[in-house]
Amino acid sequence: MLKYRSYIIFALSISTHLTLKAETLKPDWLTFSLESRLRYELRNQQGLDNSHAMTLRARPGIKIGPDTGLSAFIQSEHTIALIDDYQVGTPQAMRFDPFTPGNTPIGDPENNELNQLYLQYHSDDLLLRVGRQRIIFDNASFIGNVGWRQNEQTFDAALIRYSTGPLTVQYAYANRVNRIFGTDATGAVKALEGDAHLLNAAWKTGDHSLHGYVYLMDFSDQQFARASNNTYGAFADLEFSHGKYHLEVAAQTESGNQADYTALYGHVNFSKKLDNCSFIIGAEYLEEDFVTPLATVHAFNGFADVFANDRLGLTAGPAQWNGLTDIYAGITTQAPCGIKLSSTAHAFFDDQLNDFYGWEIDVVAAKKLNDNTKLLAKFAQFFGDDSTAFTNDVTQFSMQLDFTY
Repeated sequence: MLKYRSYIIFALSISTHLTLKAETLKPDWLTFSLESRLRYELRNQQGLDNSHAMTLRARPGIKIGPDTGLSAFIQSEHTIALIDDYQVGTPQAMRFDPFTPGNTPIGDPENNELNQLYLQYHSDDLLLRVGRQRIIFDNASFIGNVGWRQNEQTFDAALIRYSTGPLTVQYAYANRVNRIFGTDATGAVKALEGDAHLLNAAWKTGDHSLHGYVYLMDFSDQQFARASNNTYGAFADLEFSHGKYHLEVAAQTESGNQADYTALYGHVNFSKKLDNCSFIIGAEYLEEDFVTPLATVHAFNGFADVFANDRLGLTAGPAQWNGLTDIYAGITTQAPCGIKLSSTAHAFFDDQLNDFYGWEIDVVAAKKLNDNTKLLAKFAQFFGDDSTAFTNDVTQFSMQLDFTY
């Protein structure tokens, strides 16, 4: 196995060298790209064994055509586990690799797949794209690519984006959402199939912007029926001399074969920069039945991902949680040697502020080594409360090296 992995690493190194060499020889209509990431991750959930994962992910891609006009793009994705002392977190019957029974889940299976393949037309004010693609709307709190995990979430979709002056409007129709668990997954764990109509608009005026969105989802797989929903929302990002405000509200109703429900969402924060430090304080609110099944949930509610499955709609619902209120405060500063350092504290409650779920501290350090390479370290510690379903403490540490060409 070690010999096999050495061959893979050697092959990836040669491929990277040949990609860089080919760049000097390519015609103007051919562009090579490479996204790669080497990560070590330690994760422990109270009651389970420690997990250790060393994973290497590579996404080589080729674009045929110019930046403006008609072009095509193809990108594959390959993830291998160099240290595989973990389980992906899905049943053993799924035959995911690695699978170490009793270990804390880490959602990075070994995988080889077609990540993106699309045809597009691009002009100054119009983008038309059809095929398998990455879609990120706004801050990815509702529609995202789950960029933290090694295997990316992509959409089999048709996308249109039109910009004129201060207005940008985007619409995507997707009939399949390819999830992060790769080609060995089955059913809705592998992909959500059905109809998703995703409409997003933004109006920017000066230092302020107004945004609105309508996301209508009806997926066929009943295993995760809670993923189907209709969501209507809006937010404003306002910037003044004394600081910035984010004000957001959304409402969600049932879709497909779900029972009737109505749930609300809200997110407010205030941020301010003082010298080389930035401060933020805010609160995010999800009523009991509110879900964001296509979101990049790792970016919200703590890096320990304690509430990720609930927010994605992968749990039974009210029996697991009674909604979520996340009250947080954070600071970001520029440390010596060009290191960007940030820390955030969270206090988690239910949607009525009656039950205290626990609290969490997150710390991130990032260092840009050059234009193509970035080093990042991340730590999260969640302390659960014994009186709720979230009793288990979670510790997570990761260090990764990202290379983009």
